[in-house]
Amino acid sequence: MKKLIAVLLFAAATVSHAGEFKSSLLVQTGQMREGDLIVRVITDLEAKKTCLAFYVRTSGTSPMVHCYAATSGFGATLSQVGAIKSDDLVIRKLEDTKNNMSCLVAYVSTPGTSPAVSCYLNKQRFKDHMLEAGHLREGDLDVRRIIDPGNLRTCLVAYVKTKGTSPSIECYESPTVAKRGALHQSGNLKAGDLVVRKIIDTANRKACLVTYVSTAGTSTSVFCFDE
Repeated sequence: MKKLIAVLLFAAATVSHAGEFKSSLLVQTGQMREGDLIVRVITDLEAKKTCLAFYVRTSGTSPMVHCYAATSGFGATLSQVGAIKSDDLVIRKLEDTKNNMSCLVAYVSTPGTSPAVSCYLNKQRFKDHMLEAGHLREGDLDVRRIIDPGNLRTCLVAYVKTKGTSPSIECYESPTVAKRGALHQSGNLKAGDLVVRKIIDTANRKACLVTYVSTAGTSTSVFCFDE
């Protein structure tokens, strides 16, 4: 009987602990719409964080969120400062002037897509917001080299030309941003449905492994390192 009471007391304590609730002052402090892209600004007043939630107005989409410290009050002041549209790919550059941040958002304008996002501190040495400076197509893979000259930053955007695809984006600092630079494939591997391609950004001496599965609805994954 004593053992049964002890077990019941332990179970009650466990349930009580699991059911604890802590409130959080989470509010929407802004919204932005550019074409079929929607950005909602979510502010966590307790954590002093500004979070941007990105999603595309299409069926089967999933959102992406990026948070950073609220350095100037709460909320954000967003504006689009650049856009590139090529085939199904859309790339938008947004600036949050209140918190001094820049974000590159890439998505494909087909059902089932989700945006890829990279945000970074806005250093803006000069006003030259975003431009395409390299393009590579290997099989069903499409890779575009996007540079942000004012922030000395290069981003590779990769996606697979298939239904329901989502792109990926990988950004890295470029001490001297070359406005033109070759992209080439230096190796590839196919194992079952998995495809791995090694892409070289010659201007920045970066090697990037791009992986995806050769089925509809796949998304790419990109990992870059110094060559």
